[in-house]
Amino acid sequence: MPPPEPDSIMEQDPAPARWQPTCFAGEARLRFETDSVELQAWLSGQSVTRDVSNASDTDTDTDTDNRMMAVQLWADEALLLAEWPLGPLQPDPRRLTPVGGRVPLAQPAGQARRRLALKLVSGQPGSWDRLHDCKRLLLPHRFLQPSLTGSVQVRFAGGELKLAIAGISNPRAAGELSGTLALELWALQRPYDGGPFQGQPLGSMTLGSLGGQQQWSDLGPSWRWPDTVPLAVAQGQLTLMLREWTPAAYVTRDWRRLDWPRQPDDQAVSVNRSTTARLRSVPGVSDRLARQLVASRPFASLDELLRVRGMNERLHARLRDRLVL
Repeated sequence: MPPPEPDSIMEQDPAPARWQPTCFAGEARLRFETDSVELQAWLSGQSVTRDVSNASDTDTDTDTDNRMMAVQLWADEALLLAEWPLGPLQPDPRRLTPVGGRVPLAQPAGQARRRLALKLVSGQPGSWDRLHDCKRLLLPHRFLQPSLTGSVQVRFAGGELKLAIAGISNPRAAGELSGTLALELWALQRPYDGGPFQGQPLGSMTLGSLGGQQQWSDLGPSWRWPDTVPLAVAQGQLTLMLREWTPAAYVTRDWRRLDWPRQPDDQAVSVNRSTTARLRSVPGVSDRLARQLVASRPFASLDELLRVRGMNERLHARLRDRLVL
């Protein structure tokens, strides 16, 4: 009998199997605090064995062994709020493994209810390029944080830019004092959506801390202002930010988009302060429209005039240069 071939004498040990999560299992639980969030979730997965005979020296970026995994929390499919990096995981007899813990939370600014989703991703930190599963939470969530209430008006007067803010409230539980609150005025490169932003700061004012279930009313901050606003600034989106001091420095809690106010002009008519007769004197404003304007004010921006009965886009464009707030 001929001797066995050398390759058949010894067999290579199989590569060890590694358990890889592939999807969420069951319900996930989230518990929010001011700037942190706690997750309790379960992942289902499968055992993965690498075929070392087919591995190449250059197969390092896409090799499963080199990919890390994480769970992320997103709002409205656009804002990343939190992230839980996942280390080596071991399944229980049901082939499930628990994940979660408490991590910092980047709350989106504003009072809108947000659609939340958990995503299971893989890749490298800062470059999670593969989505394995997405679990959308059924009900939208509203984050409790200090907010601007009522109208916000802006105007030039006496070499100053003046704001009239109806109020600022803290909807958190009674006794829960906010961090130091501040107002910041910005000219942004693009309209703000509640996440990161870029632009030019124009002014700021520190207000102090506000207790839970309390409110400040009728605020009137102002900033010294040049006679002519630089063109590059005036082309940005004028935005008022309400910011709160946290362990991660100041973060945005609420905002308002504002119209650039006109420089003082004796011929401009205020839609918020003028009488019906004065509004009726503006070319294009009928008696009926003047009464509707008076009944619908105050207005926070000239764009809100489009909601008044009798105001269409063509007439609105004609009147913008003749009206101020």
